[in-house]
Parts: sequence; structure tokens; C-alpha cells
Amino acid sequence: MKKLLACLLCATGSAGAAESFVLDPGHTFPSFEIRHQSVSFMRGKFNRSQGRVVLDPAGTGSRIEVSVDAASGDTGHAGLNQKLLGSPFFNVAQFPEIHFVSSDVTFKDGKPVSANGTLTLLGVSRPLTLDIRDYACTRQFLTLRPLCGADVHASLKRSDFGMTWGIPLIGDEVNLAIEVEGVRE
Repeated sequence: MKKLLACLLCATGSAGAAESFVLDPGHTFPSFEIRHQSVSFMRGKFNRSQGRVVLDPAGTGSRIEVSVDAASGDTGHAGLNQKLLGSPFFNVAQFPEIHFVSSDVTFKDGKPVSANGTLTLLGVSRPLTLDIRDYACTRQFLTLRPLCGADVHASLKRSDFGMTWGIPLIGDEVNLAIEVEGVRE
């Protein structure tokens, strides 16, 4: 998921004008949670992502494109990381990137609230809708460049992408939560 959901929400909210943002990899955190043994949740994140967002609240020019480096997956447990990055799960040797590209972005009161698009994981492409929450903009502290961010959520079934190892002891539904910040180009 190397640049995946990370360029989701980054416009200053200027009425009618399309704006382009580059995701800040130091402030963008794609994370996931999945049911483990039907008793708890296992959580992890991806440490490297990149992307670009163009938001056009007045037209159809909006576009979100994010790539996530699948090998940067991190659960905080070295043995589990090794298993997740191997062939039963992310198979990073064969599929080093997870990619999301939007097909449309929905706005409410000039702010993005959702994005429909395609997620490519393990070489399989499927539709995915991103729920965009808490979208806000400001200016960077030192450079005063426009900076926008949001809290993005989505759910998917890993089996839809061919990741079936361990079901049902390891859940099929994966919840995504992505903290995103982007700086205007």
C-alpha cells in the first residue's frame, strides 16, 4: 500500500478554484486493523507513502492518487511483520506497491467528504470508497504554504484481493484509517 490512501484530502477550500497538493510523508499515516482470533484487533501501519491530490469543488477536475510502499508495513512486532510482508499476505517481493486512484470526489459545503476510486493490492484492482472526515486547512508554521489534512476511513474484504490465508481466525474485513496532510504545490 505504498502511496495508497495518503493523498486524499488536501485543498485550502478556495471557492471554485482547483488546487493541487503533494502528500507530506512525515504527516501521512495509512493504518489498518483486522480481527484476530475473534477476540481482539491487530493493528499496523505503513511507514512510507506518497501521493498527489487535486481538489476542484466547482467542477470535475478532482483527482487523488496515492501509493503505499507495502514493504514499509509495521505492526510493532518483528516476527509478525515478517509474516505479513510474505506471500500469505502482502507478498511484497512480487507486489511492492499498493495503489489508489480516485474516479470522483464528492464535496459538501466546499469540502471533500468522500472519494470513489480503485484500490490495487496484490495485482487485483477493486472499487473502494474513502470516507473523508475532519477536513481542515491552515498554513505551514515556517513557510506559510497552504496545508490541508483530514482523517480518512474505508473498509475492505482482504479476500476480494486474494488474501485468504487464515480466514476465519484472522478476519476478512480490514478497516483502514489514514491521517493525511498535504502541502499545496
